[in-house]
Amino acid sequence: MEKDVAILLEDEQVIRDGFNQLFSDLEIDMDIISCIKPEEYEDAISKKDIRDRLKVLIMDLSNTLSEATSQKYKATEYIKKEYDENRIPIFIHSGNLEHYKELEDQGTVFKIEKSKTSIQSICEDIKLMKESDFFNVFCNNGSLDQKVMTELHKAFINQFKNFEIKEIINSIKDSTGENHDKFKERSKEIFERIAIKSLYANWMSAKFTVEDESIVERKLNSIEHYYRRTSSFDFWTGDVFIDLTTQEMCVVVTPRCNVGHNNFDELLLCKVFRINDEVKSEFLNIKKGVDALKKYVTDDKKVGERHRFLPPTPQFTGGMVDYKTVYSIDVNSFKIKYSYFITLSDELTNDVVRKLGSYLMRGGISETDFNESLFYIKSSAD
Repeated sequence: MEKDVAILLEDEQVIRDGFNQLFSDLEIDMDIISCIKPEEYEDAISKKDIRDRLKVLIMDLSNTLSEATSQKYKATEYIKKEYDENRIPIFIHSGNLEHYKELEDQGTVFKIEKSKTSIQSICEDIKLMKESDFFNVFCNNGSLDQKVMTELHKAFINQFKNFEIKEIINSIKDSTGENHDKFKERSKEIFERIAIKSLYANWMSAKFTVEDESIVERKLNSIEHYYRRTSSFDFWTGDVFIDLTTQEMCVVVTPRCNVGHNNFDELLLCKVFRINDEVKSEFLNIKKGVDALKKYVTDDKKVGERHRFLPPTPQFTGGMVDYKTVYSIDVNSFKIKYSYFITLSDELTNDVVRKLGSYLMRGGISETDFNESLFYIKSSAD
């Protein structure tokens, strides 16, 4: 079986040698193709055999004397093209990063300043990604492509019986009238959404069936409870924002029906307090560790009725939603004062909102004298 490929564009011999040597020393099971000039890179990337196996790029920005003078780099074109058309990690390894401001904070683009340790760091990252099989998850024709299409087909066809598809299409045609373009666009939109929703519901189910028909429980990594939202809404229920002045966090709990229809002039919010040192020490305690974390997540006495624990992840410090701190702020002031940070998953958002509702709906009654109540029970037993 042919190996995955890493392409290196680098005009300095000593750096090329460093990468080749470390690929060997670290036993990275990939072929590394070293290119000195842009023309060599273009020749390598044009070969179908190489493109089909390409899993990572390592790019120096400046690779000719003219580029060093003009500060206009061919490598930026190659980076943009692969970023747009391919789904692979790109390591930009350069001493000229101050001249390249594109693709900031993009998860698969790594900007690394050249240093004594930079080659080692990049190679160790590549080895980790290779060992985890990350390269074959998100790349073109990778496992995600294959699994999505298989599961999408299965989820989609199971949504319909008999002539239901025909009836759906007829309902769309009836509502769009003679507007043929609108009819086609609306039909595509509805069926695409049905497919994605059914796939998502099946994929995110807590339990699923494997090939031998046994039922397996699916456990989530904490990072799956959060995502960085890319929809066009300025705010969404479950968004976490940070106060630009105080760095305090809050979560949006305005009902989704209001947010979705822009039917609000103030946002309803709850403060999110960061995890304190006492809680951290419980998580790090050898004896408590996992059990302590589980108790915070499952809402026992550690969290109580007025809090919802948000577990920490690499992109989010986590914290404690405090329902006693419910407040509102007008939208314009909020936009100036706060910055978007991350969004809770639908599942976690629903749990946060449900617990807020139960906290607010607590009724309570006057205290009962249980000694007196016990008398009635004893009397009824006689």
